[in-house]
Amino acid sequence: MLAGKRHSHYFVYFIFFIFIFIINTKSSFAHHGGVSSAFGPGAPIETASPLALGKGNFLIFEKFEYVPFEHKEHAEPENIDTFTFFNTVFGYGVTDALSFYGILPFARKEQDSLGTSDGFGDLGLLVQYGFKLGERDGIRGLYHFGPEDSYGADYSSDDLKMSVIAGLTVPTGTTSNRDDEGNRFDMGMQPGFAAPSFTLGFAASKMIIPHVTLTGDTSVLTFTETNDGKPGNELRFNAAGGYEIFEKTNGFLSRLDIIGESNFLHLTKDMNEESEKENGSGGSILYLSPGLRATFGKHVSVGVLIKIPTWKDLNHESEQQGAEGLEDYRAIVTCSVSF
Repeated sequence: MLAGKRHSHYFVYFIFFIFIFIINTKSSFAHHGGVSSAFGPGAPIETASPLALGKGNFLIFEKFEYVPFEHKEHAEPENIDTFTFFNTVFGYGVTDALSFYGILPFARKEQDSLGTSDGFGDLGLLVQYGFKLGERDGIRGLYHFGPEDSYGADYSSDDLKMSVIAGLTVPTGTTSNRDDEGNRFDMGMQPGFAAPSFTLGFAASKMIIPHVTLTGDTSVLTFTETNDGKPGNELRFNAAGGYEIFEKTNGFLSRLDIIGESNFLHLTKDMNEESEKENGSGGSILYLSPGLRATFGKHVSVGVLIKIPTWKDLNHESEQQGAEGLEDYRAIVTCSVSF
């Protein structure tokens, strides 16, 4: 137990600390597919879930993301056409509360008249620690996750489940791809970034009534600067609602959930090789994202989501193309297998 009933107010201080830390931490970045720790029955798709894997459990997770961009007259004949991302995740539950993840990304980026840039991105490492405000042995308080809080376990409407997620990437990805004219693609078209990045996030989830669960998360991501510059910092706020419309415990299709998400992204301006801010970069975007999650048996889950940019406030938008907020949509498919 983290705290008894008389100490439950510490939870408020903890949340406040996490929020202040996140808001004041520099973050980053555009042009890459991301991975949230969202998997399993009823979980959102883009919004991170606080649920951990459980002690001794393994996870294999695959995320596919396809992104076609609006073409702009000012960018002709070098409009960025599409980005396609494949992110493979391997996870392991060290304890019921502590999980580790390794992420191997692959990207394919197509630019009109200049060709295709593809290759592996930077290797990512994530650690997730889960806890809850709930009841255990008849005493309400703040507890580490137990077996009842792991992947696939029954959800209790009495508990507020939470987790802190921290991670980094190491510069293992491809950064030297060249276009059809023999010139090196710019930073945003490379699969990797030649510099480490760091992330910190917080997620929370609660079943508000039977079959309806609300989930929210916030996260930051920041890069270190390279000789080519630095992508803009990134701040995300996500909220999701899940409604279970079908359940058959022993069936091939054991559960079906309708997912609705709201995904807010703020990007600061990129920096060029002279460490100067690029005015035609960064801004704020709001996506509305309908989706569906199907669970097969106890160990396989598939999610489908369409992210639609519905509002944006971009810096010097008339100078931007191939950036967040200027997509036609983002189509996401995920599949997770636990064992």
